Amino acid sequence: MFKILLTLTTLIGFLISASSHTCKACHPTIYKEYRSSIHANSSIYNDKIFNAVWSKHPLKKEGKFKCAKCHTPNDKALIAGKSKLQPNNIQKSEPISCQNCHQIKDIHKGKFTNENIYLKKDKYFYSANPDKKGQKVVFKKTSSLFGLLESTTGSPYHDIDYSNENYYNGNSCLGCHSHKKIKNGFEVCSLEVKKSKHSKKTCTTCHMPKTLGSFVNLKNSKTHSNHAITLRGDAYKELAKYIDLNISKNNNNNSAIITVKNQANHALFVHPLRLGQLRISINGKVVKTINFHRVIGKDGKPSMPWLANSVLKDTTIKAFERKTFKIALKQGEKVDVTLGYYLVNPKAAKKLGIKDKTLREFRVLKSIEE
Repeated sequence: MFKILLTLTTLIGFLISASSHTCKACHPTIYKEYRSSIHANSSIYNDKIFNAVWSKHPLKKEGKFKCAKCHTPNDKALIAGKSKLQPNNIQKSEPISCQNCHQIKDIHKGKFTNENIYLKKDKYFYSANPDKKGQKVVFKKTSSLFGLLESTTGSPYHDIDYSNENYYNGNSCLGCHSHKKIKNGFEVCSLEVKKSKHSKKTCTTCHMPKTLGSFVNLKNSKTHSNHAITLRGDAYKELAKYIDLNISKNNNNNSAIITVKNQANHALFVHPLRLGQLRISINGKVVKTINFHRVIGKDGKPSMPWLANSVLKDTTIKAFERKTFKIALKQGEKVDVTLGYYLVNPKAAKKLGIKDKTLREFRVLKSIEE
């Protein structure tokens, strides 16, 4: 039982605006995480990699920004064709809002890309909570002792629906994070999500792990789903939990077997700009580097995604796949192995003119020695 005091200012703010900033009043921890996430920084005005790619895209000269439905779905005027791409407040501060993700009713599976089907109902959001699955919680106020005591259930700002299966199986992410084909029918990238009866992992299991702290300030909960996990910053280290890296030497100690096992339900390093690397060192010196990437191109040569028509090489680590490598050793030699990746392949970074060192650095996922 608790009493909620609502200020007139906050209520007016909610009714006027459907921005993520409104959510901050009750969800300050999640809002802070969201502000640092790639979702809050997915437009060309905040994402330097996206900006670099867009600057070379032929559609830029034509003024056709067809990336909006996933990169800036909150800019409704742009998507409806009523405005052009411009550095407005939505593009710069919340191109993908909290509402965009929590109002996905269903996913339309398309040949070239999927599409989010949004619920057209104000102040009604979907979420996942196994303890409340199937429930729809609406705001209700009750009083007792002739009105002297009041209690409430639900949120005064919105209803919450825990019955949408898409938020339990991870499909709510696949409207934008499934696959992308271009006009010629070539598939530029695909997560190749694989369902397994042996694994209950979903997108949120790895990318939004449970974190200590209440999800709302109106009541105390022990944990919440982290809304900041991304391949940027330091949060990517959380994803390393789903990659197994091992070294085993044979009885004669004249060779070592290195194994990399992908525990995720999708392939690793599938983005055409990404480059994963396994670096094998003996006595501190790198003796072998193994690349994990999907190289796409045209006429047998690497190219920008919008020009590609074929896969030139694919060494990505598939869902639940184990890759094994053997290295020769001499008596007493020490083996070190490091698995990491580049957000942008150094060769592509140079071609795109990306100079930011934080975007060009090698990011270590795991290191072991034997």
